[in-house]
Amino acid sequence: MNKSMIRFLLSKLLLIEAALLLVPLVVAFIYRENFTVISSILITMAILLALGGLGVLFKPKNYHVYTKEGMLIVALCWLLWSFFGALPFVLSKQIPSIIDAFFEMSSGFTTTGATILPDVSVLSHSLLFWRSFAHLIGGMGVLVFALAIMENSNNSHLEVMRAEVPGPIFGKVVSKLKETAQILYIIYLVMFVIFALALWWAGMPLFDSIVTAMGGAGTGGFAVYNDSIAHYHSALIANIVSVGTLLFGVNFNLYYFLLLRKFKAFFGDEELRTYFAIVLISTILIWLNVGGLYSSVGKGLEYSFFEVSTIITTTGFGITDLTVWPLFSQVILLMLMFIGGSAGSTAGGIKVMRALILGKISRNQVISSLYPNRVMTIHVNGSSLEKETQHSILKYLAIYVMIMLALIFFLSLDNSNFMVVVSAAASTFNNIGPMLGTSDTFAIFSPFSKVLMSLAMIAGRLEIYPMLLLFIPKTWSKY
Repeated sequence: MNKSMIRFLLSKLLLIEAALLLVPLVVAFIYRENFTVISSILITMAILLALGGLGVLFKPKNYHVYTKEGMLIVALCWLLWSFFGALPFVLSKQIPSIIDAFFEMSSGFTTTGATILPDVSVLSHSLLFWRSFAHLIGGMGVLVFALAIMENSNNSHLEVMRAEVPGPIFGKVVSKLKETAQILYIIYLVMFVIFALALWWAGMPLFDSIVTAMGGAGTGGFAVYNDSIAHYHSALIANIVSVGTLLFGVNFNLYYFLLLRKFKAFFGDEELRTYFAIVLISTILIWLNVGGLYSSVGKGLEYSFFEVSTIITTTGFGITDLTVWPLFSQVILLMLMFIGGSAGSTAGGIKVMRALILGKISRNQVISSLYPNRVMTIHVNGSSLEKETQHSILKYLAIYVMIMLALIFFLSLDNSNFMVVVSAAASTFNNIGPMLGTSDTFAIFSPFSKVLMSLAMIAGRLEIYPMLLLFIPKTWSKY
């Protein structure tokens, strides 16, 4: 194992995080925040610069990154960024507990949006901005961002990007890895700017629009106020958020096809059509179920579309009290938590592509029981899906279910409400944010459960394998 390359790349990544902290530092100066807040950011930057600077002084002899190294770099990076990103909250005493702060920043970088804060007003503007800024960086991927700006002349970081990009199938949009990362990030950032400007135009204050757009672009859901989007009492803002988050749940490779005017590849994509079909059907079913709870048919439709959009994209913005919704509607939302958005998007969940392929595998299994000698193939977007890919999806599902059940088991020690426990597990592992069945935050859970859910958030964002490898002794062997 190339441990020197792991150390070297992680050191570079710590330096990048130190540079990113300049942004909330500027915000702190703009809002003339007190010395404690500013010093907490500066101390964290100094620690990161010292550790990162020391690590890059010793360059590795071998720069090659293999699959194992790539997965370890990804997992360790997300853990380290979440830990050091939490330090300003602890040092400023705005979140005194390191476990709570680690949970908050794990939630930020993984774009989960789960919070332990009963009142976000305790946060200064700079740290409120920092936790949502983590959404923006983590949405497309911490490592994708890093690869977009780091030198990499020989594509040696391919395995790093492969380990982080969500979905069952990894593909570069162009031949060079760095150019792929840059193209994806340019598309992502342009969409973010448009989203922020649309919210500002709709009546949000500028700071609020930027913070909300970062939460929406990263499909994270951290908001400026406790009551989230409901605070603005605006149907226009709610609809912009619904449409905006929905668009960030689409595979970003498809947006690149749009730029190339490959309209057939975009609109003919099977996952895209399935994604919008799920949204449409879920919205109609919930609308019919909750319509009587609201003053008008239009308001019921607005809230139904909003919740479906923000839940399937694992954003988790809030606009209404879901605890008063009928169980039927809550179960639909719970199912959407597990499905998630498209592969290659900023959304979490098992991904629509996996759900689509699993459906086709199940159909073929039923048909093969009737015609055992018939050769069954699965096609996605007109191409035959390899057996190896099918098997890897089934293996992923098996591990996913086992981890989910284990998470539910441990969380049940803290809470006796079944809906709360299941939705808390689904929310953190699928990077969604809100819990169903309660209006409380994740502060109701014990420190052990918070650490467990923090690790689950990172595991869910990295699609399990990189985090699992950290706990396998064989991973750290020389061979």
